[in-house]
Amino acid sequence: MKLKIERAKFNNPSLQIVAKALEKGLRANYQDTKVEIVDCPNLKKWDCPAEGISGHERIIDVGGEPYMHDKRYIGTEFDYEEISKKIGSEKSYALGAGSGAMSCLEGHCGELVINENLITNESKSIIAQVGKNKECVSKKYTARKHGGLGNIFFSDGKIGKVIKILLKKRIGKQGSLPQAIRNSLIENIALKESGHIAMGGVFRILKGSVKSHVQPDYDDIKHEYYDPKLMKCTKDFLQFYEPVGPNLQCYSVLWTGDPTGGNLNLRESGEHTHFHSYKDKMEAGHYHFDVTPNIIEYECYFNLAYEVYRVNNIYKELKVSK
Repeated sequence: MKLKIERAKFNNPSLQIVAKALEKGLRANYQDTKVEIVDCPNLKKWDCPAEGISGHERIIDVGGEPYMHDKRYIGTEFDYEEISKKIGSEKSYALGAGSGAMSCLEGHCGELVINENLITNESKSIIAQVGKNKECVSKKYTARKHGGLGNIFFSDGKIGKVIKILLKKRIGKQGSLPQAIRNSLIENIALKESGHIAMGGVFRILKGSVKSHVQPDYDDIKHEYYDPKLMKCTKDFLQFYEPVGPNLQCYSVLWTGDPTGGNLNLRESGEHTHFHSYKDKMEAGHYHFDVTPNIIEYECYFNLAYEVYRVNNIYKELKVSK
């Protein structure tokens, strides 16, 4: 796959401005809310392969749904270590979410939890797959390839100032923490005047449970679910799990919008979050939202990303070809 890379800058407000916006917004969604700026704790204690999430912070948005679900492109793969070299992040800590590379999974599908140190070559990534009885199965994944889409936050892996968020008991309607963070930024920072914001980080679900999904193998999907004209999935086809947790560790990349006004065709949801159990359970996959608002409890560490690299904008290519 020949790489085609576009670049754009995000707004980089102070952590104080971001923390204030998050405090105000999240307080409307969670009963107990605490947001503060701290030195990042050593994330190796959370079994991450790097100490922190600071230094040369940027994100990538790779591919898109057509690469995953249009029959012409199924099986497309990207080497994110190669991408890291193209954007100057070859010596970095990479965290995020993507689809598994089928060539590395004996032709099967999976949800990839990206947790890699490209400096020390230490891999802590996990792949979640659908088992024979539709149960979730997870295992280590050491390849540096992902399938047709992915969102990754790169940093130097150093300890620096980050935003710490502690939350207990959801009282609002927004069950997704990354979406609650996005909404807090959108509603409490003048983005039209200053530009869009992106963040990446790690958070834990200490108490409570969530809804998740894992993509099944294509052969196990018995109906048409993708509309090539709309370039998106229009029917459910995923394997959902509920309740999942607690004791989940999530890797999240999020942004408030496209800094180019839409030319990059960034992931429509504005976020991508995958998780695995940190208690040696088989639980892993794509995070949707909590399903136990009365007892949900989070501990989070996030940092800002100052630029995005859009890799192989398939939507733009398909529109041009039409």
